[in-house]
Amino acid sequence: MPQVESYDGSKDPLDHSESFKTIMHLQGVPNEIMCRAFPTTLKGPARIWYSRLTPNSISTFKELSTQFMSHFIRGHRYKKSTACLMNIRQWEDETLRLCIAHFNKEALSIDEVDDKIPMAAFTNGMRKRKFLFSLHKNNPKTMSEILYRVTKYMNAEDMLLAREEKPKKRERQEDTQLDRRQKMARTGEW
Repeated sequence: MPQVESYDGSKDPLDHSESFKTIMHLQGVPNEIMCRAFPTTLKGPARIWYSRLTPNSISTFKELSTQFMSHFIRGHRYKKSTACLMNIRQWEDETLRLCIAHFNKEALSIDEVDDKIPMAAFTNGMRKRKFLFSLHKNNPKTMSEILYRVTKYMNAEDMLLAREEKPKKRERQEDTQLDRRQKMARTGEW
């Protein structure tokens, strides 16, 4: 059975409380037991906070959870605005793979986003003209379609880069062999 990571007061209290409730509900644990089990998931300042609660002052897990969250709210993860996505731009020398990784990381920190906003933000921040042309040529309707197309484009880009690197390696090997031959010819070591 999954365990809840210990809470020390530095992270999101809502996330901790919800994780705890989910695990307890999966096991069919009643409300009273949840109140008694909750302190086992606390450590450091969070455990000290719990130990200072007035005995028998809380009768439901909902009350305990509310007090817990209001006390540790400063560690709460605030939701980002979709405006954050509009500021993401692909750097001039940045690969599409790195740009999409950065974009996805930011997009995941935003809750309840309409698909049109990330689509507009993503295409607005792209520098790869060929990719944008191919993307708009077929006019994707969802962000999932865009991500699918990005993946195909990145794979094609990687394949072309790999093909370009092989001849360079071969050229370096040939140059090294040529250098050896020239050296041997100069020194008369044939």
